[in-house]
Amino acid sequence: MENTAAPAAAAARPRPHPPRPPRHRRRAPWLAVVAVGYAAVQLAVVVPHVGHALGWDESVYVSQVDPRTPSAYFSAPRSRGISMLVSPVVAATSSITVLRVLLTVLSAGALYAAFRVWNRLLPRGPVALGALLFAGLWITTISGPAVMPNLWVALGAVAAVGWFLRLPNERHARWWLAALVAGVTLVRTPDGGWLALPLLAAALRVPAWRPALPPLVGGLLLGAAQWIGEAYERFGGIGGRLDVSSEVEGGMGLHFAVGAALRSLNGPQLCRPCEASLTHPELTLWWLSLPVLTLTAVSLALRDRHERRTRVRVGLGRPYVSEDPGVPVTVLPIVCAASLAVPYLLLIDYSAPRFLMPSYALLALPIAALGFRAVRSARSPRHMATALGIVVVLQLASQFAVLTHTSAVSETTTGRYRTAAEGLTRLGLRPPCLVAGDRALPVAYHAGCASAQTAGNNRSTSVSGLLRRAAHEPTALLVRRDGGARPPSYARTWIGFPLPGTAWSAYLPPHQARQVASRGAGESLQSRQSRKSGQKASGNPANMGAMTTLPITSWAGFQAAEPGFATAAQERFGRYRTHVLATLRQDGSPRLTPLEVNFRFGELWLGMMPDSRKAVDLRRDRRFSIQANPGADTGTPGGDVRVSGRAVEVTEPDSLARFAAEVHPPEPFHLFRAEVTEVVQTEAGESGLSLRTWRPGQPVRVLRPGADDGPPPADETS
Repeated sequence: MENTAAPAAAAARPRPHPPRPPRHRRRAPWLAVVAVGYAAVQLAVVVPHVGHALGWDESVYVSQVDPRTPSAYFSAPRSRGISMLVSPVVAATSSITVLRVLLTVLSAGALYAAFRVWNRLLPRGPVALGALLFAGLWITTISGPAVMPNLWVALGAVAAVGWFLRLPNERHARWWLAALVAGVTLVRTPDGGWLALPLLAAALRVPAWRPALPPLVGGLLLGAAQWIGEAYERFGGIGGRLDVSSEVEGGMGLHFAVGAALRSLNGPQLCRPCEASLTHPELTLWWLSLPVLTLTAVSLALRDRHERRTRVRVGLGRPYVSEDPGVPVTVLPIVCAASLAVPYLLLIDYSAPRFLMPSYALLALPIAALGFRAVRSARSPRHMATALGIVVVLQLASQFAVLTHTSAVSETTTGRYRTAAEGLTRLGLRPPCLVAGDRALPVAYHAGCASAQTAGNNRSTSVSGLLRRAAHEPTALLVRRDGGARPPSYARTWIGFPLPGTAWSAYLPPHQARQVASRGAGESLQSRQSRKSGQKASGNPANMGAMTTLPITSWAGFQAAEPGFATAAQERFGRYRTHVLATLRQDGSPRLTPLEVNFRFGELWLGMMPDSRKAVDLRRDRRFSIQANPGADTGTPGGDVRVSGRAVEVTEPDSLARFAAEVHPPEPFHLFRAEVTEVVQTEAGESGLSLRTWRPGQPVRVLRPGADDGPPPADETS
């Protein structure tokens, strides 16, 4: 009998389906999202503020490769790598906005590439979070479109340490390591040495890292070759350059600058001397937490290693497997961060937030890994992740607040450089020209002029050399108008032109100032004649703008230009002790008060009692006029003399002490130095009344009643 049960059972049995391939969840490209966000914030917040002008250091770096402007003085501590980085862009265009945008894109790409190196060492989440923590710092964001070296050192350090850790397992890592160390050293040579120091020590200590020795040494030598060659060419050798660098830095030595670093974290981009107050201490929580978080990460990494070794020693089989990074991945970036911070925290006496950017970048990785570990080990990972997310958002918000404020401050500062350069152009400075004095380097760059300094860290010429150039080349000396600053002795007789919209006056040699004044006077005369005839004034508006403020000079400048007139005026004031000072009240009305004057040290001095009304007036509005005492008789031998100008309060202790030693005034007292804008002498002679007027840069003009050949009214040139 045939068995039919077996075939029936076989037919009823379901056929096996081929196994479905496992579904792999596509990971979100969080690191790329961070890089794109980093670029977006720069384009939205930073570039609109700084796209019109360069800062001080930026103008130095860019001028080295800009074919349209003379190179600014390149001091000993600087390195030329950042100039080489921007040279293709600068050679192609003079647009600062284009330069900023391209640097924004390049910095975002470099951020992505540098942190992507760590994807083989850490999970992708901590790497992306580390990039976010670093990119979210205000100093990192504002440095993206800036022509400054520190950001590039930071990103190069992150990538270099990552390739160093990958070197035992990847043969091509040594080439990346050599290139990155060379790049960091080229951009900032001292930082390259401080970065390589712990890496060299680790390579000597751990056999698996010995292959890193040739790339490290070769990269250092390659990156430092230009710096070393320049040291021998300009400074007589490496030792000479280091000595000069130490002088520029204020004397390299043991200086505990941690307090200065904390004061500079939330605002000033350079704190020298660091007297800034900590206006927002609540924003320092992130910075203060860095040491605590770093020590926690190190201690946990060491504890993990100890547990693994203990399990192997007691025979528990396979070592304990953890998803947390090992000791080298945690400790080495922290050690490199500490090494890079040493010169800026312990060897100089001032600070800037950008100095510590490489340390921030390296510390961000182990701190991000620590955050992910806290989430995994928490009883409620979801709640811990939410809490950490809130902390990160608050951190980013606080940094954004500082960023918006600092960007606005940068716009004001660099805008003044550009405005001052435009003012110099209106005064007739055209290339080839020379700018010296306060903030001369950035102003000169924007004016297309060369820059020179006779003193300070950027001393590039002597006084005699400057005067030789000023004799045949348009030259301007920038002097601040606040704090009682005045031109140096070699320029005491130069004529100053206040630059509207800035804090400076541009002092020009007398022969150059006469050309400016005569051009302005001619344009003013043309303007008056056009108004009389009902016609629109013609001419170049830029040149007409040069005379929107009255030129100024010291009393010594008046004496040098018109010695006879100056002597007669000084003798006229010397006949009496008290004279009549005119100042402006708060409502604009005049105030007349008695005052003693002094002529000393080539200056006209106005001294007065503390908090007197006239002192309050001059502090609010510097304009003044002082009339020599006419005397008791109806006759006025020598005529009336009036001096007008601007009063600059002197607050420098040495100047006050020098004046007090000569004059012995009752103390305390206010002291003002007169910047002369006009001297007028009125005298009755045989031919009638005559009016002699002198203004800086112009010859003496004589006006008699009924004549129309005198100087234009003061209100038309003020």
